[in-house]
This record gives sequence, structure tokens and C-alpha cells, in this order.
Amino acid sequence: MLTSSEGITSAFDPDRLQSRIIQSFLAAGITESYLADDISLAVEFSLQKSKRKEKVFTLSEINNSVVRILKDTGFPEIAAIFLHSNACSQVTIDPEFNTIKKLLQKHLGINLNSIDDLSGKVVSAAQQLNIKNAAPDLFIELAKHYETEEFAGEDIEPVSLDAWEHDNRWLVKAKTLEQELSVSARSLVDAKVIRLIGVSGMFPSIRIFFMINEFCRFHGLTGPLTEMVLIPYLFSAGKAIDNCITTTERLAAEQADQKDLPIFLTIPDMSSFAVQMLDASWPEVEKDCREMIIPLRNSLSRSLFKLKLS
Repeated sequence: MLTSSEGITSAFDPDRLQSRIIQSFLAAGITESYLADDISLAVEFSLQKSKRKEKVFTLSEINNSVVRILKDTGFPEIAAIFLHSNACSQVTIDPEFNTIKKLLQKHLGINLNSIDDLSGKVVSAAQQLNIKNAAPDLFIELAKHYETEEFAGEDIEPVSLDAWEHDNRWLVKAKTLEQELSVSARSLVDAKVIRLIGVSGMFPSIRIFFMINEFCRFHGLTGPLTEMVLIPYLFSAGKAIDNCITTTERLAAEQADQKDLPIFLTIPDMSSFAVQMLDASWPEVEKDCREMIIPLRNSLSRSLFKLKLS
């Protein structure tokens, strides 16, 4: 969840974040959209893995994570573009206790029991440095510096991303992966039921796209379908997808020493499937669709980090 400066919470939308990142890449003349996808997934992964008891973050925290990742992976110029496009108006403030406290409450996800202590440290540091007024970002960075171990774990822990190199963009290429699949899994890849993109060198993860409409056509299924008819087919699809996962894991470990990669499964045509094959309305039936594909998920040897239906 995201919280605004007015205290209004809303759902974190990774697609919207990805769109903002893509705009910054395009402004710099870089058209590899998967890079923005990597960064968006890395931020989302960091949020989910945060030790914060309540997964509520500010927009500033999200933007700062994106900027940090862009700088760490060798894109300082895009970090500057993103920061400029998503920054608040530039003002200066005095390092007065209540002002600093409100600033940190707005831009950091520190709990109320810790905010007074942290605000005091920032004010004291400003006095020692003889800072009479400065941009809010300076005080926010000071606050991050003075976070103690007592509550530092609540911050968004950055995912380790390697510097992007054009010649080494993939740790495991899709073509290499496809050649190692079982016969049944490879037949679904050839039929464009399953799409694999390989393991990115920027944010190593396992990403699989399952086209459920193509899957139905592959098996000669026509609508309207019932859950009972679909269960055995979804179970077999899960077995094929699991072969993709285990094969990717093996190759990532052998070729790049990468283990325990987060798994993202996307069914991009679920909405049209619901309308055409289930005679249902989308998104009203999304919850039912998630329950319907439980047999597929139960066929996987590892849990998914994220299942996206669209």
C-alpha cells in the first residue's frame, strides 16, 4: 500500500510504476522496455520482502528506490531524468524539530515510536553542520543515515542488481532454456502457449507467460467451460510450467551461480478467456479465476512470488 502526504492510502500499482520508468528510459533514448520491467519488479520484490510489519510505503520511498537502482546499475542519467520527472517542487526548510518531524513522517515509513528520536538526531546534526535551511531531501538523507538498528529493518531493503551490460543482458537466454525443456513443455512453447524470456542479468528472476486461450485451442477446448472440465488440463499445464521453472533454476545455478530466484507467472489473456470461454464478466470474475487455477499452482514445486492476471 502507498500513503500520501494527506494520509490517504492506495494500492501499489507496479504497472503504473513501470510506465513512469519506461518514460524516463525513452526520454534518454533507450528503448529496451524489459529494463524498466526489471526495475519495477525489483522494487515490488523489495516491498514484499520488507521487514516492516505493515506494508505501507510513501511515494518518496518508492521513487528513491527506483533512483538508487538506476544509479547502482549504471544509469545515472536516467536516474536524474526520473528524479526530475517525479520530484516534488524544490523548496528549502528550516531544521526546526516539528518541521523535520512532519517531513520524516511524510517521506519515510518510520513508526511513531521512533520518529521523535530520529527527528532530534537530524536537528542536532543540522545545528552541528551550521545548516540554517536546506532542501528537504538533505534532511531525509540525514535521517536515513541516523537510523538505528532498532528500526533500520523497516526501510526498503534494496535488491542486489548487477550493472547492466548490453552484451551480458541475459544470464540464461530463452533459446538455451527452451532447448533443455521436456518434450511436453517444449511443445507448449512451440505452440506459443508458454512464453519464456530467460533470466535477466539486471534482476535475476524466473518470468513465465501462460496464454490460456492458446492453451484451450491447443487442446481443442471450446466454451463455455466448467471448472470440472478444466481441472485436469490445468494440472497438466502446471506440470509443464514447473518443468520450465526447474529447468531455469538449474541453468541459472550452473551458468550464473544464481539460486532461489523469485518466480513471476503472468496470464495476460485471462480477461478475454473469462469472457469468451467462461461466459463471464471481467473483472468481476477475477477472484473466481484465481481460485480456478489453484490446480495449476498446486502442480508447482515452488511457490510463486507473484501471479498476475490481466
